Amino acid sequence: MSYPMAMLVLAGLGGILVLMGLAFFLRPRWLLGWIKGMFVIVLVGGGLYGIAVAMQLRHYQALSHMETIGSLRIEAIGDQTWRVRLDQPGEPAENWTLSGDEWQLDARIIRFGGPFGWLGVSPGYRLERISGRYHSLEQERNDARTVEAVGEQGWPDLWEMDQAWNLPFMEGIYGSATYMPFRDGALYDVRLSSSGLVTVPVNEEARSAVRLWDEE
Repeated sequence: MSYPMAMLVLAGLGGILVLMGLAFFLRPRWLLGWIKGMFVIVLVGGGLYGIAVAMQLRHYQALSHMETIGSLRIEAIGDQTWRVRLDQPGEPAENWTLSGDEWQLDARIIRFGGPFGWLGVSPGYRLERISGRYHSLEQERNDARTVEAVGEQGWPDLWEMDQAWNLPFMEGIYGSATYMPFRDGALYDVRLSSSGLVTVPVNEEARSAVRLWDEE
């Protein structure tokens, strides 16, 4: 199920549950005492939870299988200083200046179960940040490291709420690509599955950098 459709379905079901709960509450002859109260709480709570999840899905993109979610191009602009461009389908290109010898991209991944799984809601992801690091331990300790946010940082965030409160019917996990070497002119594809990120060198500059990196 696509995320726009999932948002509509979850918001619709959530609204129906809230209205049913309020209707039972306003007509006391339908239910009695404690049973009525508990039923109302379950209906309203479930409805509000569904609406909250639907609203938060707008910050994530659906993931159905291993797929290429972006391409990353590197240009040298100084000693251990690089201009990095990330292109994602349907998103404006993003550019950063990073320092170091290697780079890494991180993502937040959400997997759904329970009623969300029954509705066919696919796992979701949001790229979070990109960072650089140095080979030299001395530089890592003494030089400034560069870490940049990727994309729109929505708040409140469904992944953060799951980490804090262990939300039902979902699991938020952290996906990090293996550190890859900077090289002038290198082009990498970033691929993602529901378990994490994979970086693939695309052109000869990137493949050569990885070969030399592996030999060190």
